[in-house]
Amino acid sequence: MSEVTINAADVAMLRRETGAGMMDCKKALAEANGDRDKALEILRKKGQAAAEKRAERSADEGVVAIVASADNKSAALAEIRCETDFVGRNEEFRQFAKDLATLVLNWKGAESKTLDDLKAQPFGSSDVGTTLTTMIGKIGEKLEIARFGKLEVADGYIGQYLHSDSKLGVIVVLGGADGSRAEIQSLGRDLAMQVAASAPDFLVREQVPADKINSETELEKERARAEGKPEPAVAKIAEGRVNKWLASIVLLEQAYIKEPKQTVKEVVANAEKAVGKPIAVKSFLRFRVGA
Repeated sequence: MSEVTINAADVAMLRRETGAGMMDCKKALAEANGDRDKALEILRKKGQAAAEKRAERSADEGVVAIVASADNKSAALAEIRCETDFVGRNEEFRQFAKDLATLVLNWKGAESKTLDDLKAQPFGSSDVGTTLTTMIGKIGEKLEIARFGKLEVADGYIGQYLHSDSKLGVIVVLGGADGSRAEIQSLGRDLAMQVAASAPDFLVREQVPADKINSETELEKERARAEGKPEPAVAKIAEGRVNKWLASIVLLEQAYIKEPKQTVKEVVANAEKAVGKPIAVKSFLRFRVGA
């Protein structure tokens, strides 16, 4: 079919449906003799072939997107990876990450779903997996959805922090907190920044597995003995070192990044005094690209 018979409206529609480049859409329509459905299949196969070709490549760059509900009682994260930082800065790529985070935010039961479940979700004119494959064909790099997450709170507020390079994102749940209060909004962001900077493994000490604490305690006892410490002092020395270790991995026991003389727990207590009611730090999610 001659090129002049390719309808510009069909090219534009195909581009909207697939996100593929204008010339790629035009070529697909020409190959399909103007049949839009066949052209759509051609573009999808092209994307699939590109995805298979790049499957063994490493995708260590990318972005994290955060989307929260209007009332800040729910929020979602999505980490999307690519091969190069150049693509990671691409506006279409970033918008795809944000759109995925929005999908997760509005997806009932997202907390218990898998990546395969996400890829099967409707997205635009197809589904997430098909859209991802088409983008791989268009962009020419390996792209992958690394992970996603969602947190909700019926009575409270979710603070968030996204680093300026969009490679690190955090959401933190504050239970019993009035999100309309400036003190709560500030605390939510500050705690999210704390998690971003200090990367805690646990919220409270009680979440740390007992066998992990016991193992660390025995290691510290052996270290104290190897240093020649007197046996009566070994247990006390080990206890002090284990407490210091716990203070590095437990959020509420960490030194506050803005004022290291305070613990995070003390910062929360100060906020409680300011608003006149208890605040429960319930959970957090931290996504860093490639980590």
